[in-house]
Parts: sequence; C-alpha cells; structure tokens
Amino acid sequence: MLAFIDESGLPNPNDGSTRPVVAAVCYDETDSRAISRRLFAMKRHLLHAEQAELKGSKLLKEKSYRTSATKRIFAEEFFSVLRELPVTVFASILRGPFPLSLNTENNLGIRFRFLLERIESLAEEKAAIANVLFDGRGTRFGQASKRFSDYLFRSNQGQASVHIADAPAFVDSASSIGIQIADLCSYVIRVYQENRLYENPPTAGNEYLHAMRRWYRTIQSLTRDFPIVNGEIRYGLHRLPAGLR
Repeated sequence: MLAFIDESGLPNPNDGSTRPVVAAVCYDETDSRAISRRLFAMKRHLLHAEQAELKGSKLLKEKSYRTSATKRIFAEEFFSVLRELPVTVFASILRGPFPLSLNTENNLGIRFRFLLERIESLAEEKAAIANVLFDGRGTRFGQASKRFSDYLFRSNQGQASVHIADAPAFVDSASSIGIQIADLCSYVIRVYQENRLYENPPTAGNEYLHAMRRWYRTIQSLTRDFPIVNGEIRYGLHRLPAGLR
C-alpha cells in the first residue's frame, strides 16, 4: 500500500493559514499505474499538458476559479473522477494560534502521528505494508526521516505500527500523482475549515465556496473511520485541539 502525505498551510505564526491541514492519500500499489494513467490523460485532455503539476495554490484559488474556465472545468472534473478512484483519504486538521516556530519540533508532530495511526489501521485491514511517501522537493519536512524512525522505534504507538514500512520515501511532487492528489485534497479541506463551512452554508451567490463544499464532500466520502477501544472512534478527518500540531 502507498500512503502519500502533503500539507496545505503551516502551523507557524508566520504563515497566514488559520486551519493548516496535512493529508494522506492511500491506495494499493496494484492500482497505482491505473490511477496515474487516468489523471495524466485528464491533464492532457483538459490542461493540454500531461506533465503539469497539480497544486491547489495554482488550480484551486478563488481567483483561478472565477477567472480561468480551464482551471475551473479541470477542478470539477478532477473531483468527479476522484470519487471513482480506489483511494482512501485521511487528514489532520489543525487550529491556531501557533506560538512556536516549527524549528522547535524535535519529535514527529502530532498531525503526522495521527495520520500514521490511521494508515496503520487501513494497512492492517488490508493485510498490507504501507510505504509512506512525502514531497521530497520542499524543506518543510526537514529531519522527517529521523523523526519518523524515532516514532516507529522509540514510542509505544510507533512500535505497535507493524504495518508501516520502517523508512519513509521522499518523492518529486512534479512527477508523483499521489502527492498531487494529497496536495489538492489538503487545500480543499483547509479552505472548507477556514471558512467554517461545516457550520454555515455559503451564501447563494458564492459559487467558489459552494464548489469547495461540494469537493469537500467528495473527499469526505473517501475517508474511513475506525472503531477503537471503549467505543471510541478514530476519525479519518480529524480536527486537533487548538494549538496542537
């Protein structure tokens, strides 16, 4: 099983995001080529650029939605196709304020640990080993490999995660469809949360937020919740308490 992880927004006081999100997109290795072919064909047909990198900051911004018919049509088609793909989506949703710099983190952040718990549950259900992949081009996952290993081998939760491969991989997002899917999903979840669409529907004329709510529901349909001890539920899309990261 492959588990691709990417973020939208950072839990950092210097970042403008109030609801940063880290998402994981999981699918079986046997489905990988079919998923990539499907989305490469869609990029070729709608964007006329098979190698175009799908990024929420380029495709899903409100300005892009309102001014670019090409990007709007592609986004609608992407989430329509996503609903049909054999993928599972998990996300950790954070809430500010975040008073400390990311540089103070010596351990794998709670947002990642929560994702790994859900990846472990899914891999166990599939009797598979999950290979975790991060975007390797950025620097925001600095020292992630060491923190990942420390979590797996030095924490009780990590030692119990016997269905996760013991070293993460770092891949180029420009050529990784899995990372690109995770990027778009995390972007939609963040915008949905920051606009509190879970409390109030968008106004009648706000087509952009109506689209975000529609796309979020697609993502919601692809997640999994797992029952754990004492009747508690490990939610696939999980909101962390304020300040935790």
